[in-house]
Amino acid sequence: MTRPTDPHLHGLVPGAVHDPDAVWEVTARLRLLTDTHIGAADPYPRHAAPGEVDRLIDRDPVDGAPRLRATTLAGLLRHHLAARLGPAGAEAVKELFGQADPREDVDADPERPPTMSALDLDDATGQLPRREKGGDTGETDEEPVAVRFGNRVDPDSGAVAPGLLWQMEVLPAGTVFTATMRLHTTGTTREGRLLALLALAADGLAGPEYGPGIRLGARSGRGLGAVRADTWHAHRHDLRDPKGWAAFHARTWDQRWAEARTAVADQEAPERAAALTACLTGAMPEPVGSAFTTTLAEFGTDQRIRDELRLTVVIGERPTAAFLPAAPENGNGDRESQPGLILLGDTPHPESPENTDRAHRRRPHLTHQGTVEWRPMLGDTALFSLVKRVGRRIVRDLSGQAHSLDGAARAWHTRLWGGDLETGTPEPARITLRSAPAVDGGEPLRTTRTTIDALFGDTVDTRLFTDELHAGGTAEFVLDVDSPDAATRGLLGLIVRELHTVPFDGIGGGASVGHGRVTVTGAELVCHHADHAEAVDLIRALREPDGRERAALAEWVAALREALHTVDEKAGSEGSTA
Repeated sequence: MTRPTDPHLHGLVPGAVHDPDAVWEVTARLRLLTDTHIGAADPYPRHAAPGEVDRLIDRDPVDGAPRLRATTLAGLLRHHLAARLGPAGAEAVKELFGQADPREDVDADPERPPTMSALDLDDATGQLPRREKGGDTGETDEEPVAVRFGNRVDPDSGAVAPGLLWQMEVLPAGTVFTATMRLHTTGTTREGRLLALLALAADGLAGPEYGPGIRLGARSGRGLGAVRADTWHAHRHDLRDPKGWAAFHARTWDQRWAEARTAVADQEAPERAAALTACLTGAMPEPVGSAFTTTLAEFGTDQRIRDELRLTVVIGERPTAAFLPAAPENGNGDRESQPGLILLGDTPHPESPENTDRAHRRRPHLTHQGTVEWRPMLGDTALFSLVKRVGRRIVRDLSGQAHSLDGAARAWHTRLWGGDLETGTPEPARITLRSAPAVDGGEPLRTTRTTIDALFGDTVDTRLFTDELHAGGTAEFVLDVDSPDAATRGLLGLIVRELHTVPFDGIGGGASVGHGRVTVTGAELVCHHADHAEAVDLIRALREPDGRERAALAEWVAALREALHTVDEKAGSEGSTA
C-alpha cells in the first residue's frame, strides 16, 4: 500500500508497522491484589434514581464479564514508561507507543507527523475468583462483585459530609484478566530495542512490593487497583518465513485468544510477580538479544525521584503508663500499646452471626501463596483521609491560618494531598496510598448497643443494634511521594510523630468514643534517587535526640517551616499589590 502524501493521513493506513519482519504475541495474566473499580462510560447520568449504583464497573456487552479496555492498559503502560525514563526518554516512549496528531494533543511535536504505536493491545475480560461453599462438598462459588457504600468525609473535621453518598461496584482481589498484545517490528536492532522498552513498561505490573507501579481504575491513589502480572508468555512469529507467516495470519481472533488463555492458564499463581524480561530472553534470536541488552543498559536506571514511607501500625493506643520510664517493653523495644476497636462499616460477612447489623469490613485478600482468603481491612479511603487530616492540622498550626479556607498554606497542602471540589479545580495527589492493607492478628468482637434518650436518659424501644467490630491487630502500608522535597519530608516526619505518640484521630465508626485509633510502631522513609536509595528510621529519629536520623529530621522540619513562611509572604505581597 502506498503511504498518503499528507502526513496527517498516515494514521489511516492499517497496521502499526508497515511490512513488519516479525510479530511478537505477548500474553499476561493480571491478578488484582485489592478491590478495584474499573469504571464504565455510561450514557445515562449518575444518580438516575435513589438507591441505584452510580459507579458501575465496565463489562463486556456480550457476556457481561468485567472488562479492562485496551486503551486503558496501553495508557497505563505508556505513562509508567514515560515516568521511568524521564524527559530524556521521551523519544523512546514515542518509538514504542507512537505520537498523536498535534491538532489533538498539545504535548505532541507539531513538526512531526502522527505515528502509530508498534504495540497493539486487545480488551481483556476478567474472571472472578472462586471460594468454597463450605462443608466437605468441595464445591465452589464465584466471588460476587461487591457494592461499596461511602460518604465524603470533611477533610477538616473528619466528620461525614451530609448528603454526599456514593455507591460503587468493586472487583474483588483475586480477579484475573488475560491481557493479549502484539508487537510489530522491523529489523533486528529495532526489534531488540522495542522489546526492551516493552519490558521496562511491563515492570510497572510487578506489583506493590516492587514500587509504585501501575494501578487500575478509580481511587488508585487511595489503595485501590493494585495489580500484578504473575505469568507472562511470549511467542515470536517470523513473517519472512512462510510457516511463520501462516502461523500468525491463518487463525481467527477466537483461536488467538483461546491459545493465549491456554498458555497462561495452566501455570500456577506464583508467590511473586513474574518478569517479562526473563520470558522474552528465552525466545529471541541472538542478534535481537544484543540490541535488547544494550537498550536495557541504556534505560535501565529508574529516573523517578520519589520517596516511600513504610509504616507499621497497631490498632489501639498507648496508655499513659507507656510514657513512663518504667513501662514494660515488647521484643522490639516499644512500649506496649493497649488494643483498640475499629469498625469500618460494611454489610455483614456471610459467616457473621445472625442478627448482625453492621460488621467491620472484611474483603478477599491475595496471600503470598496466590490463594484468596477473607481478611479484615484497615481501610483505604478512610486510612488515607486520616493521614491527610493529620497533615492538614500540622500545616494549619505551623502557618497560623487556622480559619482560612483558601489560604496559601492550605493551597500548599492541597498540592501534596490532592484538591477538593469545593475549593477549586481538583488536583491529583502527589502523596498516595500504594495498597489497601489487611489486618494481621486481632479478634472479632460482637457488641450490642442501644439508643439512649437524650432528655430522660433511658433506653429507646426498638433501638437495639448489634455490631461486629475488630479488636487489636497490626498492619503495614506504604505512602508514595512523587517529586518530594525537604519540606514534604518534614511534614511526613511530624505526621509520624503525631501517630506514634497520642493519636487524637480515628478511622471508621465510633471515632468520637475512642474507636479506630491506630498507633505507628515502625516508620522508615526511603528516599529514592536515580541511582541509589537512602533509608531513614523516623521512630529512631524521635527517640534518639543525638542520632543521625534526628539531625536529618530537624533539617526537614526547618525546611517545612521555611516553606510555609515563604508561601505566606508571597500571598501577602500579592494581596497588598492587588
